[in-house]
Amino acid sequence: MELYIVRHGKTDWNKECKFQGAQDIPLNEEGRAAAVKLAERLKDVSFDEIFSSPLSRAYETACIISHGAQGVLKNDLLKEISFGEGEGVPFDKWMDTDDPRKYFFEAPDKYVPPKGGETFTSGMERSAEFIHTVLQPYYKKNPDARILIVAHGAILAALMSCLENRDLKHFWGNGLKGNCEETIYTYDGKNWSLKSEQKPQENPYVKMAEVEDAACKDAEVIQKSDEASAEKTAQVLASGGVVIIPTDTVYGFSGIVGNGSDDRIRAIKGRAETKPLIQLIASPEDLKKYTDDVIPPELLQKWPGALTIIVNAKPGLGGPASTIAFRCPGDQWLRKVISLCKTPIYSTSVNRSGQPVLDTQASIIKEFQQQVDFIVTDGDKKGALPSTLVSITDGTVKILRQGSVEV
Repeated sequence: MELYIVRHGKTDWNKECKFQGAQDIPLNEEGRAAAVKLAERLKDVSFDEIFSSPLSRAYETACIISHGAQGVLKNDLLKEISFGEGEGVPFDKWMDTDDPRKYFFEAPDKYVPPKGGETFTSGMERSAEFIHTVLQPYYKKNPDARILIVAHGAILAALMSCLENRDLKHFWGNGLKGNCEETIYTYDGKNWSLKSEQKPQENPYVKMAEVEDAACKDAEVIQKSDEASAEKTAQVLASGGVVIIPTDTVYGFSGIVGNGSDDRIRAIKGRAETKPLIQLIASPEDLKKYTDDVIPPELLQKWPGALTIIVNAKPGLGGPASTIAFRCPGDQWLRKVISLCKTPIYSTSVNRSGQPVLDTQASIIKEFQQQVDFIVTDGDKKGALPSTLVSITDGTVKILRQGSVEV
């Protein structure tokens, strides 16, 4: 038997760094898009049975992977471990306490759930029951079966602990898989064996706390005029880093699109930050890769430049009815960085959520040098206007923000 284990796509509570537990929080557009990409990756894999947690974020992910709800079986044993009164609590507040719940990840054998929550031991007991009452009988019926399970981080850690005979102290193993990533096991009737690569994963439950509270090494600061600045910036971005760069408007936080850097950028800006991030592309022609919308010539002639255009994403890129904001910046140095990355990069203003945009080198370095990986400076940006923002998603040009480019 072959067993595929998948964690559901992202939700708004994932983006806001909150514990979800048994709360039925639905997928967001990013979560749906990731599920679509996983479905494409697994399109040649045929499953004899698909089991899902009854919570909608897992069930919808399973339905997307299976190209429809038919055949997806909900099972209450796969429901996420409940966090009781801790559900909806931001990660940093959860960890910054003297309560035993703080041991959730670092010392799971010492973890005591908040009031109304479920213990890890209970989660492992549920997982063992699923193995004994569902998986093993299925093997006896069809030893060559291929099964898919879609559920949640903590209950899947419990399930994998049972498959690998781990004790409570090693509940998390090598860490959680990311959203919409698969782990594969095989079963010979006696033993479960890990088939897929097992690698340490970033722990999503403490990411926010790490970003806000860890004593980080000061980021390197380099001037844009340095000959190697573009290459160094691209290298840091390609390695998964978050950088602060000068744009053709204001200074911006940036990261590679699609590698999770947007979560870290939002965490740095503050947990209230939920706005979609602008994506920067190297040339106007690149836009055709991401949208089927026809861009009016009067807008395209403003590119490269400080004009941001919101378009409808191509099917499969951003989920149903998804839109993305793109800009081809007027700054040649920045376009070189994007070209070296060979993919769009994010851009969002350098400030805490709800606070004024920082427009001097000194204030930016003082505020964020310990929270990003690299800073490129190019003088102060006092009085700089943001990009003009327009939407063409309904076939007409709508000006949402008048910035430095006249439309």
